[in-house]
Amino acid sequence: MNRPGHVGATLLILSPFIPRLGVEFVALAAIFSMLPDVDLVLKVRHREYTHNFTFAAIMTILFFFLFRYWNVPEMLALSVFAAVTIHIAVDACTMQKFPPLFPFSRKRVALRLFRSDNSVVNAGAFILGSIAFVYFAGGGNAWW
Repeated sequence: MNRPGHVGATLLILSPFIPRLGVEFVALAAIFSMLPDVDLVLKVRHREYTHNFTFAAIMTILFFFLFRYWNVPEMLALSVFAAVTIHIAVDACTMQKFPPLFPFSRKRVALRLFRSDNSVVNAGAFILGSIAFVYFAGGGNAWW
């Protein structure tokens, strides 16, 4: 998916939990939803080293200590784990295979439901996620 698609998917999945997690958690997760694509900036193989649960755990621990240093509630570091996990799940729906359990397993997965550059899927996720965020952040009732 592209940037708006990842942000939208994160908002869509987490917004119903705003009453329990808080707006800050969900907003931070939306911001961190692009963290796995740092591989594009670092010029390393895309979806290899940063699209896995090990990366999610390492980044969560890193931000736990950064948040502690910055006097930000440490529990918000879990928004990093949520964001990276959702990023992995959404990318698993695309055509390109990648190893989500790297380095423990090199098995590559892809559900091949849509192309990552599918504008309908990306725009739809962004629009629906934005609507869900506004609704639940505004006090809408949770779905559960």
